[in-house]
Amino acid sequence: MTWTTMRLPISVKGVVIEEDKVWLRRNERGEWELPGGKLDPGEQPLETVERELFEELGMSVRPVMPVHAYRHTIPGSPDEEDGVLVLSYLCELRAASGEFESRGEGGAARFAKFPCAELQRLNMPAFYSEAIRFAAAASGTLC
Repeated sequence: MTWTTMRLPISVKGVVIEEDKVWLRRNERGEWELPGGKLDPGEQPLETVERELFEELGMSVRPVMPVHAYRHTIPGSPDEEDGVLVLSYLCELRAASGEFESRGEGGAARFAKFPCAELQRLNMPAFYSEAIRFAAAASGTLC
């Protein structure tokens, strides 16, 4: 048997639950997703989620634990058509500046927090909802 190694980009996302609401980012495809982004060279996943949430949401967070991993394919994407490994971490909010990124790598950025009860009505890939449920259970929050 011959084994081949697949190389995938890695994206690290943060689940931040604040006042029983979850912070989400609207992407360039019109979907809601968890905030976060790709690993920089030499960076560890925990460093990535801390950096990305600070850059995007102006939040200082402490990654508590990994809660989900999923290979997500994005048809038509130049570097994610074969998939991107999405690692999601439950994050504890330490401080927030109130300043949000207005333009990210994928275009205009929009952020909002949603009550858990509203998540199912959003245009959001199912694996993000699953990551949020796992994070909520780990944190003792009802979602």
